[in-house]
Amino acid sequence: MWRTGVVSLLVMLLGAACLPFGRATPTVTPTLVPTPTPLPVLPVVTPTPAPANLSSMPPTPTAPAAQPAGDGTTYVVQPGDTLYSIAVRFGVSLQALIEANQIEDPNQLQAGQVLVIPRR
Repeated sequence: MWRTGVVSLLVMLLGAACLPFGRATPTVTPTLVPTPTPLPVLPVVTPTPAPANLSSMPPTPTAPAAQPAGDGTTYVVQPGDTLYSIAVRFGVSLQALIEANQIEDPNQLQAGQVLVIPRR
């Protein structure tokens, strides 16, 4: 019987040795992991190869020069031109440019349109 008591005592001592005694139980604190910011997807642009024979290509058009007209100068509107930028280029007021061309809607300027540039 004393063996059972000794075994019970040993089990209790071993069990007590496994418990933290006089110190706090460690706690696990979760760590925040930043979420990666997705990168924008950019389109892949592949250059067009040049033709083998460059002499067969038509010449590249350049911006037209202003042409003298009977009562002023004419200008062919290029893509990206605005009435304001044309007025500044030729040193005339925007209103004078609109009136000389009888433009009803200044926002309806078209590439290829021929404008009369009034004299200053």
